[in-house]
Amino acid sequence: MIFYIFGGGFLSVGMVIFGPIAGIVLGPFAGFVAGLIGGLIGMFISPASFPLGFIDANLSGAFIPLYWGLVNKKYWKLFIPWWILWIVIAIVWPYHYPGAAGGFSPASEPGYTISWAWTYIGLGLYLVIGIKYRPNWIKEGASRGKMFVGLLIYMFIANTSWMVPWKIVYFAILKYPADVVMADNLISWWAYTLPMVVASAVVAQVVLEALRKSGLRRPPGGIV
Repeated sequence: MIFYIFGGGFLSVGMVIFGPIAGIVLGPFAGFVAGLIGGLIGMFISPASFPLGFIDANLSGAFIPLYWGLVNKKYWKLFIPWWILWIVIAIVWPYHYPGAAGGFSPASEPGYTISWAWTYIGLGLYLVIGIKYRPNWIKEGASRGKMFVGLLIYMFIANTSWMVPWKIVYFAILKYPADVVMADNLISWWAYTLPMVVASAVVAQVVLEALRKSGLRRPPGGIV
């Protein structure tokens, strides 16, 4: 499990590994439903993983397979504007608007906006290699080395897109100070992104290879 940096909960194995796998195999929409069901069940089994209750069942349950599924290049026309929308929301709300009027500490700029750098890098990777080149690295028949690199990039893109709504909703509801948000963003590289990307890439490679050899029906929304 991965503990939240400033306490209050943790990311379980189901969230770190099985959530991403559901999105990769089932696609974003079937994955969302599966993740929501799992999130609702997990909310009662492991309350510490879902401190916000039903909101968490979506953010930490349904949203994970949704975002991992949306990385599939067939959804780029939906994924890119959805990602940019959440980046804008995270920069503006709630520390600039409503800001002090809503009881939030003001965000110092440009540090606050820069602290979200990992999601800008993820979006840049998606635009430059994630749509055109990366799919060829993980398709059936690709070498294991190339496939693993492709999956690492895939997981990084998915992680850095999903963490935007996951973080900003938490920050807003719990009214974290803006300086704490900046610190959390800077630590996220190794606290959340690195372990989640590596662990999910390793398991995804094993799962994809097994499913491709099994001859089972392949869900149309996934990348199997």
